[in-house]
Amino acid sequence: GCFSIVLECIPSPVAAAITTALRIPTIGIGAGSTCSGQVLVYHDLLGMMQHPHHAKVTPKFCKQYGQIGSAINKALIEYREEVESRSFPSNAHSPYQIGDTALFLKDLEKHGFHAAAKAMAVEMHAYQMPPNQLEDVETTELAPNLQNHST
Repeated sequence: GCFSIVLECIPSPVAAAITTALRIPTIGIGAGSTCSGQVLVYHDLLGMMQHPHHAKVTPKFCKQYGQIGSAINKALIEYREEVESRSFPSNAHSPYQIGDTALFLKDLEKHGFHAAAKAMAVEMHAYQMPPNQLEDVETTELAPNLQNHST
């Protein structure tokens, strides 16, 4: 059986007739106020879509209750800029650590992943990891600027 029906883009009088004739709820979207309930696409409802094309295709029955699209767009632009400049994620947004970094670095070197080991050592220095995590690592080969970090 059917538990409800969506009435979309039909005249309100037709929706009233259908709603009255059925014993199940009708959900209207662009079908007038006589339906049992209403639905709108939240992107339209909140004014989230800022692209000029979207303005041309926004349904006539949609009422915007907000204009948050520009705020979303601004936040996405800021995010993209920070990712591109590598200022995000910062140390505050990268809280995860590996237990034995020295062992992991040695394993990388042992298996020939010299560039990966160097990148890890440089990142450890950039994130100012505690010196005990750098002990027993031959940092001269990995990153010269870490040479005296573990002393």
